[in-house]
Amino acid sequence: MRKLELVAAAMLTVTALSAGWARAEEPARGLALELNRTAATDGGCLLTFVALNRSAEALDKAAYEFVLFNSDGLVDQMTVFDFGSLPAGKTVVRQFQLAGLACEAIGSILVNGAAGCGGASAAPPACTVSLETASRTAVPFMQ
Repeated sequence: MRKLELVAAAMLTVTALSAGWARAEEPARGLALELNRTAATDGGCLLTFVALNRSAEALDKAAYEFVLFNSDGLVDQMTVFDFGSLPAGKTVVRQFQLAGLACEAIGSILVNGAAGCGGASAAPPACTVSLETASRTAVPFMQ
């Protein structure tokens, strides 16, 4: 009887590992936004984002409401960044100028939600279903 229990436990372990591997091999979906660079300019802070639409659907519009926090964690301002159209499977770079705001004054940036998003299909668009954020700067970028 003990041998049968060991075989059953081994089969369950293999099944669980196989399921985990299958999930790991699934291609990522949705939209990935990366805060790639902040640069001080005469007019304020220039933010550079890299956006990757990993879905099979082109997006005619992808706009997000962002909340900028100061270094004390207080809300400094809320704004909408319109990333424009995002072709399916394509990486694009978008820049946004924050007039009168020094880059050093930005403590973190939060994606508060989609302010406008649309594609050709009636299914929920990629920018509202699964969004991933990352930052290559000292400014945390989160959702």
